[in-house]
Amino acid sequence: MRRSITKFDHRTPLYRCPICHEALELVQASLQCVNRHTFNISAKGLVSLLRGENGNSNLYDRNFFEHRSAVFSAGMYEHVAEAYCDAVRTALSSSHKFSAQTSHEPQEQSSRVVDAGCGEGYYIRRLLSSEEQQHTSQTLSTNLIAIDLSKDAISLAAIGGGDIEWVVSDLARIPLIDHTVDCITNVFSPANYAEFDRILRPGGRLIKIIPGPHHVMELRHAIVKAGLRGDSQYSNQQVLSGINEHMHIVSTTRVSATTAVDSALLKDFMAMTPVMFHINHDDLDLSTIDAITVEADVIVATR
Repeated sequence: MRRSITKFDHRTPLYRCPICHEALELVQASLQCVNRHTFNISAKGLVSLLRGENGNSNLYDRNFFEHRSAVFSAGMYEHVAEAYCDAVRTALSSSHKFSAQTSHEPQEQSSRVVDAGCGEGYYIRRLLSSEEQQHTSQTLSTNLIAIDLSKDAISLAAIGGGDIEWVVSDLARIPLIDHTVDCITNVFSPANYAEFDRILRPGGRLIKIIPGPHHVMELRHAIVKAGLRGDSQYSNQQVLSGINEHMHIVSTTRVSATTAVDSALLKDFMAMTPVMFHINHDDLDLSTIDAITVEADVIVATR
């Protein structure tokens, strides 16, 4: 059987049925529960575990993710990806130490990382590449699961196959069994902290990456100058309050880089940043913008 199918075969169940919440297990080329609810796995190694929702939006469509891929390819988020990989490695180390101290039961052979709101998969693919470069056959493997509501994003992410398990699902109803995940990543994406808390193991970590105060300040200033918004400031207070309701913040690290852009790259960037949602590009004076700042706060929290 193809690796695109067998990668969903877990020694102990990981997925749960989105209809009845019973465990899903691999049956031929599908995930199936005891009530015979069946979800087919595509040849590209993706499965939809939605409950009839559309799975796409007018804002986050394939065009959006293709523009975002162009921005990532230009290296504008390289520093964020490096911080992401570093945070995951540290989180997994901390999670294993906690498990060893608090449990007398045999540990899973592999760590489990879930990228919740993975988009086209840029960050988790970078993590996979980093793991392949650093780990040897004697090192515990890392099981990577990537989830997004957008079918367009997951279809784009799954091109080329690989060992990442690509899942179309709503973060409000994550189709994973309670306390089965060591680390959740959530990068520039909506979150559901109650669900994150439910699926994390004791000692597990959430890595939440959000815009820093100077993120895309060049575009935000242009929008204010055009009179389309009254304030160029950005506040993370609502996000921090949401995390604190369910988890304890362990650390926050800020990374920032300003990258030169030409007209083509600026066009790609404007097509993929939520800052430009509902803004008419023709209303802005872009003549002075020759660089864009990407700043992010990497927040690590534990349940």
